[in-house]
Amino acid sequence: MFGTLTIYKDGLNEEEKAEYQRYYCGLCRELRRRFGLKSQLILTYDCTFLGMLLNGVYEDGESVHSSFCSHKMKRVETVRNRSLEYAAAMNLLLSYQNYTDRAHDFKKGKLHKAAAMAVRALRRDYLRVAKQYPRQTKALERYMEALHSYEETPDENPDFAANLTGEMLAEIFDEREDRLSDFLKNTGYYLGKFIYLSDAFEDVEEDEASGDYNPFKKTFREPEFADKTEDHLVGIMAECTKNFELLPVIEHREILRNILYSGIWIPFFHAKKTREESLKAKETREESDVL
Repeated sequence: MFGTLTIYKDGLNEEEKAEYQRYYCGLCRELRRRFGLKSQLILTYDCTFLGMLLNGVYEDGESVHSSFCSHKMKRVETVRNRSLEYAAAMNLLLSYQNYTDRAHDFKKGKLHKAAAMAVRALRRDYLRVAKQYPRQTKALERYMEALHSYEETPDENPDFAANLTGEMLAEIFDEREDRLSDFLKNTGYYLGKFIYLSDAFEDVEEDEASGDYNPFKKTFREPEFADKTEDHLVGIMAECTKNFELLPVIEHREILRNILYSGIWIPFFHAKKTREESLKAKETREESDVL
């Protein structure tokens, strides 16, 4: 479910791009500071969004530092604040469970070994963060248990598993349990639903081939599948953005809007376009064979 909450670059000016990059690099730096070099491998756009959102809501302030980036081989500006510290902790929790899930899905082979190695590498830090954030950890562990149970005896309603993802992300987004909790939790809930269903839309052919669970296996060959899924996702994001717009976000508001209104759709529309082109190519080949 990682990598969905990214920016649409053409919709931002240069200063907004630079600010987003400072947060992305800041999250990377915070992961390294708290969990060591290995943790930089789990850096996500999604938790960058979370850090920007929470800082935009609570305005905790921020300090900007210049740090050497081993990826770009040069110094970069990084942000540090309370919200990014929280986002780094959630990044660790989510990544650990993601690798645990992969190890569960890949019963053997290189992918299983890689996921199992990542789980072992992150476990000590996971247990430490779990003590610091027990509510979020319990919500994440309940989610993984429920999802595995559901996938063994699945319901045909694709929203069932999506709702589970939404409920988990709602707890992750609610850092402080205060008067803004409902809006933050609702924003996270509908984002979780969108991310799950968008990922399922992208992966359905691959999951059918591998035998993995996907809620769209029985419907993805229907003529209106892509358009119906898009309409459903539009409704979900309408609820998400309605709650987001009720939050008192001043800092980073346009960047966050860019992600919610544009960036989040990039993977979906890429997958939709690829599928349409594949179907057209297939139809062309079939017409050629007939002639």
